[in-house]
Amino acid sequence: MPFGRIAVGVAVPAIAIALALALGAVIVIVAGDSPLDAYGALVHGAVGTPSNIAATFIRSTPIAITGLGVAIAFKGGAFNLGGEGQMIAGALVGAVAANALPALPAPLGTLLAIAAGCLAGALWAFGPALLEIRLGVPMLITTLLLNYVAALLAAWVVTYPLRDLAGGGVAQTAMVPEATWLPAIGATRLNAGVVLLAVLPFIAAWALRRTVAGYELRMVGANREFAEYGGVDAARSIVGATLVSGALCGLAGVVLVLGVNHRYIDGLVTSAGFAWSGFIAAVLALASPILTVVAGVFLGALQVGGLGMTRATSVPLQLVDIVQAAIILVVAVRAGIQAALLKRAGGRGGA
Repeated sequence: MPFGRIAVGVAVPAIAIALALALGAVIVIVAGDSPLDAYGALVHGAVGTPSNIAATFIRSTPIAITGLGVAIAFKGGAFNLGGEGQMIAGALVGAVAANALPALPAPLGTLLAIAAGCLAGALWAFGPALLEIRLGVPMLITTLLLNYVAALLAAWVVTYPLRDLAGGGVAQTAMVPEATWLPAIGATRLNAGVVLLAVLPFIAAWALRRTVAGYELRMVGANREFAEYGGVDAARSIVGATLVSGALCGLAGVVLVLGVNHRYIDGLVTSAGFAWSGFIAAVLALASPILTVVAGVFLGALQVGGLGMTRATSVPLQLVDIVQAAIILVVAVRAGIQAALLKRAGGRGGA
């Protein structure tokens, strides 16, 4: 029953969020605070003022873009857990490219730096895809391990050969030329990168549903053996999905550099947890491109609002991490929840 499946697809993430927030409320009560006051402060911290809304979208942009990259990989049966490494590659190469470019008109320099970041993310993902296709090495493992390689390699680059000596004790690149910065929106720190949240998920959804490559990718993700039996080149689809996924993760990194920090800062991508939150968004949305971006914005709001909550109450910031972990726990058992809901929906339909 198609309608029942659509309803379940929406209900499972909603149940995950509701149960996670309920668990958070219990923790707040144990801590001696009011859940209403705590969640009220969280909402105000996320969207209570124009500056808070801007902060939410600044935080959400790399989360949602990385999540979209992970979602596309998952759709094609490619288990890309290397979003963090690909994001680091995109951020570092984008910063280096922006500093290396000659004086160019503002849009051209920005676009070239973005292209370099996307290419770096795609290339960082290409190796694991090739290893899985040619040698059967699980991408799940190689992409995860390459996160550490990317972080350590980037740390060496910005600590020694490309370090900005004027940065004091912080290992970072020189500031990129102002001509390559993403344009600011209004009087806040919000930048034009947020526009990608309104464009990329619909492009991805259209490509997956309306193109031959998207159809083949979904077929491989659903059942690789059946897709190959039907004449689909599964290896090509998996590599293509991984390259697009890596490029999007690289895009998230370069947008962070050109739109927010204006330089690559060692350890920022890892410590901020953008890629991990993006992974959570993709899992929460069951790899739906549009819902993944919505989930990414929700998680960004949760994290930014958490800071406001800790300032207004005695509830620790770790509550936000507990809520995110609880969401993952509920979504991890979604198969059982989904089967139960579908069975109930089917029973009602047959009555």
